[in-house]
Amino acid sequence: MPYAELGGVRTYYEQAGAGHVVVLVHGGCVDRRTWDFQMEAMARSYTVLRYDLRGHGRSSAPPQGYTIGDFAEDLRGLIQHMGLAKPSIMGHSLGGCVALEYAIRHPKDVTTLLLADTGLEGFPCDVPMEEQMARRRRLLARSGVSDSFVRAVMSSPIFDGVRGRPALRQLTQEMIAAWSGANWRDESAAILPAHPQAGRIAEAAAPALVLVGEQDSARVHAIAQRLSEQLRVVRKEIVPEAGHMAPMENPDVFNDIVLDFLGGAVGKALV
Repeated sequence: MPYAELGGVRTYYEQAGAGHVVVLVHGGCVDRRTWDFQMEAMARSYTVLRYDLRGHGRSSAPPQGYTIGDFAEDLRGLIQHMGLAKPSIMGHSLGGCVALEYAIRHPKDVTTLLLADTGLEGFPCDVPMEEQMARRRRLLARSGVSDSFVRAVMSSPIFDGVRGRPALRQLTQEMIAAWSGANWRDESAAILPAHPQAGRIAEAAAPALVLVGEQDSARVHAIAQRLSEQLRVVRKEIVPEAGHMAPMENPDVFNDIVLDFLGGAVGKALV
């Protein structure tokens, strides 16, 4: 199995295809398998690299180091380890925060930026969301990543679109069960930095695609709108018949949008 040793973190990754490199960054609680429905379609035209964030999937889980900045520097380390020159980066949910942070910190090192159902560090959370997160964290502290914890996480609205589809429900449960929970245990990860990325969006220079599931939450739609207003060169697309897990819920349409964007934007960026 391919691993990269990145500053004491053993990072699992997979690669397929040939051509311009697109790095895929998954969301929290899940892992690289979020992109199962993108790998084959994208690898026909591009080199596709997906990996497990620290604390997720097959990657190691140190007790600390789970800020958005920490994840972005892990991404930097993986890109350097693989010897990649100016890849495109696509992130989903938490992975969108990571991809955006990388693009802000290293604006000259990203060809295109693709953000799907993304979060945004420093964007306000509503009270019900904060209360739900607090309950989940207390359950994690009591029982670890137990069957009851997996069921509780699966009940979150972000998984509404996969619960009623047996194959997607099974895959999502397996990904949550493989998660260490370490980023929720690391209290320092919940402390906002002095300059959160919500105030630095325009520092990302790469042409960007912002995708959001039609049935995703009002908060995620508001984040997508903020990004579309502040990123420099941006295209915004709604993925129909999909919620928060749009890459899994409606992969055919999701892939068509992504490949259409890459087909035009990558060529222009590399000229």
